[in-house]
Amino acid sequence: MELFKRTIFGGLYVALVLGALLLGSSALYLSVFMLLAFVGVCEYEPLVGINRTRPLRTILDGMAAAYLFFAVYSFANSHEYQMLGGAIFTPYLFYLGYTMVRSIYSDREFMPNEIAKMFFGQIYVGGGLAAASLLTDTMGLFAPERLLFMAFVGIWVNDTGAFIVGSSVGKHRLFPSVSPKKSWEGFVGGFVATVLVTIAIASYWFDDIFRLWQSALIGAVISVAATWGDLFESMLKRNAGVKDSGKIIPGHGGVLDRIDSVLFVLPALLILSLVLHL
Repeated sequence: MELFKRTIFGGLYVALVLGALLLGSSALYLSVFMLLAFVGVCEYEPLVGINRTRPLRTILDGMAAAYLFFAVYSFANSHEYQMLGGAIFTPYLFYLGYTMVRSIYSDREFMPNEIAKMFFGQIYVGGGLAAASLLTDTMGLFAPERLLFMAFVGIWVNDTGAFIVGSSVGKHRLFPSVSPKKSWEGFVGGFVATVLVTIAIASYWFDDIFRLWQSALIGAVISVAATWGDLFESMLKRNAGVKDSGKIIPGHGGVLDRIDSVLFVLPALLILSLVLHL
């Protein structure tokens, strides 16, 4: 029964993400990724022990992360918003300022740690997802959704390859203090699978844009960053003493459990594109 639930709801999650990336609907894309940002922050804050006596504050923090994604997407894809400068970010900056001022009048004993954790959550979740819009704008591709498709498929292939190889021949622990089940053999299996799949996708969709070594490098960055992202969230959960970040996806845990690798992969690809001018 557990396997059935994992398969059904895992399939629904994949279908939702792929639909947002490939159907060409800006409304669907924004809705899906803003929802991921909102729920991701709402799951992150309890993990790091942010003291919220009023649940509304966590909801507002989640809404702020969702708005950050919307603002970055709009600025990167709309000439009208670019002509206005950074005006679209004003409500977000106002909320951050309001949060700092509010801390003066309430829960002073928990500050500034609470503020630092909250701000980091905005960067980690909201900023990590928003890198998707900056990535596609920086790389200037004709079909940017295909690049994001390649990133997500690379992450899923990395997870699958690491699990298959690790569960079959894994003996040497990769990071036992954070994730005891991960092995170096599994990492290598996921790495090789990701590089090969990335090359295959790039040769089909980006043959006139990426050279072979660039496609292989993108695959390598996806694999390494995805592993780091997984380990980072595992560290948060281990410190919090929980197995999953939430229960919103039956059989899979929380949204943060599903996007932990994404939050590292998208910024890593953005940095790669800026450094190499891909």
